[in-house]
Amino acid sequence: MTAQTVRTEQDVREQVSRIVVEELELEDGELTDGGHFIDDYESDSLSLITVVSRIEKELGVAIPKTELGDLVNLRLLVAAVVQHGEVNADA
Repeated sequence: MTAQTVRTEQDVREQVSRIVVEELELEDGELTDGGHFIDDYESDSLSLITVVSRIEKELGVAIPKTELGDLVNLRLLVAAVVQHGEVNADA
């Protein structure tokens, strides 16, 4: 998949959620905003790096490596993508 311009925060959330569900092999509806990737979904640091790498590639955003340790749930991950990407908050 090629990098694309993300238009709204809802678009970001949907795309990030899809990537997380696929990479962590979660069931539909299992992922929540506050669920801890490692504690609740039995992920590990390598799978989280893979998640972030896919997000960067597919959404065309660069998340600083210094922030990776803080991105422990969907809410924080989406916030980082919004902060570092091109998101139209008015759409």
